[in-house]
Amino acid sequence: MEYYKSEDLIISPLVLSDCKALSDGFAAQGWDKPESQYQRYLEEQEQGARKVFVARYKGEVAGYVTLRSPHTGPFARKGWPEISDFNVLEKFQRRGIGSRLMACAEEEAAKTSRTVCLGVGLHNGYGSAQRMYVKRGYVFDGSGVWYQDKPLAQYAPCENDDDLVLYLTKYLPEKIVRPLTEDELTPELFHDFCRFQPVEKAWRKIEGEWQIKDVCYTDRWSNDKPKRTAELLRDLLAQGGGAWGAFLDGKLKGFCSVKGALMGSRGQCADLDKIYVSADCQGQGLGRQLFQEAAGFGRALGAEKLYISAHSAVSSMAFYRAMGCVEAEEYDPLHVEDEPSDAQLEFAL
Repeated sequence: MEYYKSEDLIISPLVLSDCKALSDGFAAQGWDKPESQYQRYLEEQEQGARKVFVARYKGEVAGYVTLRSPHTGPFARKGWPEISDFNVLEKFQRRGIGSRLMACAEEEAAKTSRTVCLGVGLHNGYGSAQRMYVKRGYVFDGSGVWYQDKPLAQYAPCENDDDLVLYLTKYLPEKIVRPLTEDELTPELFHDFCRFQPVEKAWRKIEGEWQIKDVCYTDRWSNDKPKRTAELLRDLLAQGGGAWGAFLDGKLKGFCSVKGALMGSRGQCADLDKIYVSADCQGQGLGRQLFQEAAGFGRALGAEKLYISAHSAVSSMAFYRAMGCVEAEEYDPLHVEDEPSDAQLEFAL
């Protein structure tokens, strides 16, 4: 079982060999994380009392987070899943691994609850986690500071150690990815979709070599773009293509489409026509789910590959590479003519 997989990163449940690897990894940076702790986590995982998400970066154990029912704190009897014991080894930090671990835990939590909770320490060792939680939409629950699993009374003495915590919660919207129909493809469908992408750096192929270049522009929709997009998607469906929408609490926050006719010199490629995620919902796994729907449709068409004329912004290219896309062996001249700054990619089906 895998919660997440990209070219370099795999997130999957805890296995026995991880227990020593995690303990040794944290010991190397001066942390006391005994192997017995992870063996206990493994037992709880097998009993269904805890889910453990272990990140492996290029084959090495890089970090983990766990999800359980809270036993202490202000959420003990609310039935909300609690994210607990979240750590990434120092040598693997600043690679997006922590954000991906959190996304996996939140996605699992959303299967049983619309709210997820957690506690965070107050000393500066938790500084990175504090910033991440706020950026991910967590809010303080209002119960004040807790110390040693009890609310800390006003002016009460305490120590700024790992037992001094604040508690936070995050609302998890209902997420549905499903096919779009011709009847619903109207401008109003895109009312809550925000196409806004500031670009400062992009990939360019210069004399046969890919290079990152400084660029400066903002990609955003004009006022008539929802109407034109709806029309194009209706035409695509009428011609045998497929389109899917990602909805959060019933609002469209992402979509993708694949043309019905195969392309390439041997008819070997399905054309990934569009894939977008609303600017306010990126990093929540919607793009990955949409891409997987597109890949499934391409297989059903009998294609060997998905063909993508991809936005060349560094962030966009990072997504495609994480999905396993590579430079296309055979460029489509119409796509190149239409968007000469795009990167021509393919994904093996």
